Amino acid sequence: MLQSLVIKNYAIIEQLQLNFNNDFTVITGETGAGKSILLGALSLILGQRADTSVLNDKEKKCVVEGTFNVSEKLVAPFFKSNDLDLEFPIIVRREISANGKSRAFINDTPVNLNTIKELSLTLIDIHSQHETLELNSSDFQTEVIDAFANTDELLKEYKQHFSEYQKLQQSYQQLLRTENEAKSDLDYLSFQLEELKSLKLQSGEQANIESQLEIINNAEQIHTTLQLSANLLLNSDDSIISRMNTITQGFSKISHCSEGYSQLLERLNTVLIELKDLAGEIDAENDNVDVDASKLDYLNSRLNSIYALTQKHKVADADELMELKNKLENQLNDINSAEEKIQQLKKEIEQRKKTLLNIAEKLSAKRTNSFKALEKNIIGNLKELGMEDASFKIEHQVNKEFAITGIDQIEFMFSANKGMTLKPLHKTASGGELSRLMLTIKAILAENSSIQTIVFDEIDTGVSGDIAYKMAAIMELMSKKIQIIAITHLPQVAAKGNTHFKIYKENHQNKTLTKMKVLMDDDRIDEIAKMLSGKELTGAAKENARHLLAVK
Repeated sequence: MLQSLVIKNYAIIEQLQLNFNNDFTVITGETGAGKSILLGALSLILGQRADTSVLNDKEKKCVVEGTFNVSEKLVAPFFKSNDLDLEFPIIVRREISANGKSRAFINDTPVNLNTIKELSLTLIDIHSQHETLELNSSDFQTEVIDAFANTDELLKEYKQHFSEYQKLQQSYQQLLRTENEAKSDLDYLSFQLEELKSLKLQSGEQANIESQLEIINNAEQIHTTLQLSANLLLNSDDSIISRMNTITQGFSKISHCSEGYSQLLERLNTVLIELKDLAGEIDAENDNVDVDASKLDYLNSRLNSIYALTQKHKVADADELMELKNKLENQLNDINSAEEKIQQLKKEIEQRKKTLLNIAEKLSAKRTNSFKALEKNIIGNLKELGMEDASFKIEHQVNKEFAITGIDQIEFMFSANKGMTLKPLHKTASGGELSRLMLTIKAILAENSSIQTIVFDEIDTGVSGDIAYKMAAIMELMSKKIQIIAITHLPQVAAKGNTHFKIYKENHQNKTLTKMKVLMDDDRIDEIAKMLSGKELTGAAKENARHLLAVK
């Protein structure tokens, strides 16, 4: 149950703290007093999105906190699957900062909105005025049947398989599109690959050719430089190595005189060895300078072929051409193996379809098996709400295609009067009839649901008199098993509540604020009397109010 609700700085609510009992609570107030604002604040702790427009004071944060006390069995799976510590009572809090940042907490542990939404499904059911209109939709009608037939586990299993089936279908369609597009490019891709293969590229080949051509194109200058260097180093009487030999010989004669001379001799010998190595390498390089015209033609031709393909394919060098070749080979392999993949995926889809159909048929059977009992319960409750001649039937068709909820097409058929043909709800039910039908359904589902709190937002719209009294009696009966909180304009409903809150506006320091208070004794009599007769209190209205409060 919802034990308490604290609201700070939300819309025209500066601060409210409401404490609830576990039975039947009613909330009344004039139109515009802030009942919708109260529901808006409550929706925040159920995972609704919000922005800074909800802030009363733009300099302060908005805080909405709800305290719930429910059975451990009901919420333990949620806390375990979300790795949260289970503590009682469960405190859910939302904070909206002035900068627009929103934060959510469960027992002071930060969580995201989806987590709060998931938890709210086990804590509370808010019936809005909009939801009454949703009763006309086939999807909502299917949800009603699922709740009554207790198909949760089966529906969850179906949705998992349906999601996987959809993914396979999408992959199959994408593969078909890819194959069709690829087949149109097959010849061109094959031509490109053969062109690259015929070049027989080697890793690093382009850089090697460019280096060889650089040497050949500068052969004369290279030869002159290398020959001159060799002569200066070795090939003359006055060469550098000859002079170094003379210097070394001189130091060898004096090295015994000083440790310093000895070290210099070692260094001179090292330099001499290095110079001789250099001279040998320069000679070898000079011999390797090749100006063979045929080799030059081959290298230029080879490089031009590489340049032509790099330009054609808009890549930097031969190495990237090799990468492109590998990519084309993979593309062609994929195209050639696509048909095999398509057939394999097709088989997998057929297998998945059989599994999905099997689950869908079980789900459909469980739903249809519940029709008669649900129809009987609804008709029985409608009679209690003054619709003695009402007829209600669930029409069902099996779709050929899978949908997110299965293969069932559900339609609620209704007639309020004897002798009238049953028609779909949206074609025949008035606003008041929809309200009674929705309350009937909520009362039936409350018997089968684990939800322990239901909030009704003017579910009694469109009814009055004796029907209003009967609707109030049903809500009162529901409150014997679960917590009921009803926002109402009807005195008959207000009088049935165990706790009565009044919501009202009050001007305070040039501001209009929404306030709430618990009505007791004479205050409650006056409030219900006003609901009966208007703002002017009369003795008769008060007497009627006392009578309503006395009838239990």
